[in-house]
Amino acid sequence: MTGPVVITGAAGFIGRHTVKAAREAGLSVRAVVRRAATAPEGWAAEDGIEVFEADLTKQPDLTAVFAGAEAVIHAAARMTGRAQEQCGDTLAVSEAVLGAVLAAQVKRVVLVGSITVHDVTALADFDRLSEATPLECDPARRDGYAAAKLAQEELFQATAQMGEFSLSVLRPGAVYGPGRLGNAHLGPGLGSLLLLLDGGGEIPLCQVTLCAEALVRAAQAPEGVGEINLIDDDLPDRRRFVAALRASGWPRRVLRLPLGPVRLAAWITPNGGFMPGLLRRKVLEARHKPLRYDNARMHNRLGPVTMPPFEEAMARAIAAERDETK
Repeated sequence: MTGPVVITGAAGFIGRHTVKAAREAGLSVRAVVRRAATAPEGWAAEDGIEVFEADLTKQPDLTAVFAGAEAVIHAAARMTGRAQEQCGDTLAVSEAVLGAVLAAQVKRVVLVGSITVHDVTALADFDRLSEATPLECDPARRDGYAAAKLAQEELFQATAQMGEFSLSVLRPGAVYGPGRLGNAHLGPGLGSLLLLLDGGGEIPLCQVTLCAEALVRAAQAPEGVGEINLIDDDLPDRRRFVAALRASGWPRRVLRLPLGPVRLAAWITPNGGFMPGLLRRKVLEARHKPLRYDNARMHNRLGPVTMPPFEEAMARAIAAERDETK
């Protein structure tokens, strides 16, 4: 690549690491952030990084920012909030990004999707989830984030069919690293207590450095890489994950809950959006169904990637998080 890569959501958890990975790959970066003050201090002094401030939820015209770019990595995301607002914001931002991609004639687009778009109820317990697993067909019964990511991916795929750019959709699992150690596959936390909902199976982890490296590689692929689930090689079960996580100081206490009784409760209670997530069948299954995960396509299409074993990666993340808070 000779031109720059645009990274939206550049000041976010995934975005910051993606900027770093792009610079390590020798790429010039245009970093789009909501507020310039949130960008790391070192960016201002680095010749290869330009910072652009834009609130994407207000659908600004990004054509000038995207002009001359070889690729766009769309990492901006709303992670929380009411389901309707979350989906609305996600689509509004996506429309602004895609409009600028078309206007500026950017040829490669990489979307940070999510593995949560798959319908795990199509699988039996301990089956292997892969890119061949069907996508969710009833997003109204999922949480707001899953519904938003599914609608976003559909929008990007539909726009890409116009033939103006190549699209790569990378769907990371539960991304973790310094500043984000836990995930929704464990269970609710109450102060120092974790209610560990454990029916077996693996946690679909994705080290944030792996995610960033994969996004940059996809941005460099002339024809794109299609849809790829980003999953670590070394996937722990829930007990192993919590054993490593405890080095962070949390949780201090763990109460293990078997999955069976909670599944029964989710089956017999109303399945409306007003119910807590663990009592909504599709939400419960997406987070806690005992599964295994396939990452063969990731290796086949992206080549060798950097991935230390789980305990080593978690220990590094905890140490880095402590250094950042000193």
